[in-house]
Amino acid sequence: MTAFRRKTKIRGRPMGPLDLNVIFDICNKSRAHGNHQKCSATRKAMAEERRAKENKS
Repeated sequence: MTAFRRKTKIRGRPMGPLDLNVIFDICNKSRAHGNHQKCSATRKAMAEERRAKENKS
């Protein structure tokens, strides 16, 4: 028996593939493997700094 995959539709059109990186940009490891809590926290801190600079200007 074959399994049929339901195609996801957005506003009546088939949804395209997601534009996600397979490799996490901070630690250069696969997103699917390992714990990324430390590098995720680093990324959040960098974003907060960037936002603070943008708001200050």
